[in-house]
Amino acid sequence: MATGLAQKRGVIAAPDEALKSLGQNSGSAAEVELVGRVLATPAFARSPFLTRFLVYICDRKFSGRAEEISEYQIGVRALGRPDSYNPSEDNIVRNYARILRKRLEEYFAGEGRKEPLRVVIPIGHYVPIFEPNLATSGMVTEEDGNPPVTTSALIAAPDAQDEKRPRWRGLRLAGIGVGGVLAAAIGVLAFHLLHPAAPGSLNDLLWAEIFNRNRITYLVPGDSGLAMMQEITGREVHLSDYIAGDLDEKFHDFNLAAARKGMEYGFDRVANFTSKADLSIATRMAERAQTYGGRLTLCYARYMNMENFKDSNVILVGGPRANPWDELFEPESNFRMVFPVRGDGIHFDPRDFVNKSPRAGEQADYVSQIDDNQSRTYALISFLPEPAGSGNALLIEGQGMAGTQAAGDFLTDQHQMEPVLRQALRPNGSIGPFEVLLEARTVGTNEIQSRVVLERFEVAKASE
Repeated sequence: MATGLAQKRGVIAAPDEALKSLGQNSGSAAEVELVGRVLATPAFARSPFLTRFLVYICDRKFSGRAEEISEYQIGVRALGRPDSYNPSEDNIVRNYARILRKRLEEYFAGEGRKEPLRVVIPIGHYVPIFEPNLATSGMVTEEDGNPPVTTSALIAAPDAQDEKRPRWRGLRLAGIGVGGVLAAAIGVLAFHLLHPAAPGSLNDLLWAEIFNRNRITYLVPGDSGLAMMQEITGREVHLSDYIAGDLDEKFHDFNLAAARKGMEYGFDRVANFTSKADLSIATRMAERAQTYGGRLTLCYARYMNMENFKDSNVILVGGPRANPWDELFEPESNFRMVFPVRGDGIHFDPRDFVNKSPRAGEQADYVSQIDDNQSRTYALISFLPEPAGSGNALLIEGQGMAGTQAAGDFLTDQHQMEPVLRQALRPNGSIGPFEVLLEARTVGTNEIQSRVVLERFEVAKASE
């Protein structure tokens, strides 16, 4: 009985028929065998969406219907989108295409490095291409003066009787390798089609949304010089001041005697400082942008402007004192960071994350604490829609440098993020807004230990 996707508009008629159709329509048993081996790997076994994607586009190519392969058809036929699916509003196909290309590259760089053929999904297209795997040891190429090895040279020629047999039957007789691999792959596909589940690599989904190649992603590290000035003088700087660009006027009477040569430092001497934690996070974001094909632009907080937030994604690093741009998203957040002050205007060391809408068992305030031998600080990871609704914002905020570092470490640890993203996963396969408040503790000189304190999903405007 057909179930799962089989019930939807003939997406895939039945689990075991999906791969059989590849064999029946294929012009090459080697290509079908290759697809079977790829589908049997853990990366595809745990991701039904990737499996359906690859099976659909290969089936259409093998059956001579490559013209049917389009973003819309993949969304509806392979990924279960409704007939009203609009690719310009929902980029799930593009996201999964990037992930599929990445998984295929990993396969052919690893366990599939000795495959005689490789399958490639060209960027900007969805029709798969099967070509000689030039990384294979001993591969003969045109540069050697001989034609490249072709698919037909890798398959024993069938006898006259075999030519009359159905293609799938002949394929089963081709050898134990083909039959065994395809049997395993059919089992994998059958399980996932009969048991629809969330995609296996939720971290891939998150980063593919943040590093969407159709938008620029701005990475904005904190302005540590600004944070230092506020710490020393007790004067608050808000986004309106920051945008106005009159910070020199704000601190016009500030000077600090230099330790050497009797010089004095003014505000200009603490400009453009960025913390080690911010730079560490920036490095990891750059690596992910390269992996997911994103267009990452590093922009110092002091040089950002409102225009940069239009039709783009943004990653803001640091709390609101170092990164006033955080204030843009504070109305959408369940939290607000505040800095208590003494009567003389100097800030206390403790910083406070205010929980705007506490639930049962939650605190209204999460305040940092520093003792002689240990410290406790809090950090916030927020994935929020931009105010203009045209992109996403990822905020990585700490009450101090240790907190920001802890948030960056947690965010880039796929095992720690997996439970969070599983709850943030929407029915349409995208990652919805979420916030995670972390507690980070250090004892002596030991490494920072962090844990999740509370979470919010599908974040709505938080009431005061």
